[in-house]
Amino acid sequence: MNPLYAAVAERANHRCEYCQAPEVVFSFPFEVEHSVPLARQGPHDKTNLALAYRSCNLRKGLRISGTTSGGRVLSKYPPHYPTTLPSGKPLRV
Repeated sequence: MNPLYAAVAERANHRCEYCQAPEVVFSFPFEVEHSVPLARQGPHDKTNLALAYRSCNLRKGLRISGTTSGGRVLSKYPPHYPTTLPSGKPLRV
């Protein structure tokens, strides 16, 4: 398990930060993932981490946004995430 899981899960209130599904209804912990993927120059720090249901994480992939299996658009960014990179450049989908 990711060593930052506890802090990220607590901040997210144990809900997927994309679809808002509560973690308690699943028999496994959600994943800690990068909101803006490292491959997209996302930072590797707490501000870029999100708690995600596995299905949401897989559908999002290397994108900054995605859709759920039901066709619902996932948030571009979790609520805690800024809309600019540390360099000041805006995030783009």
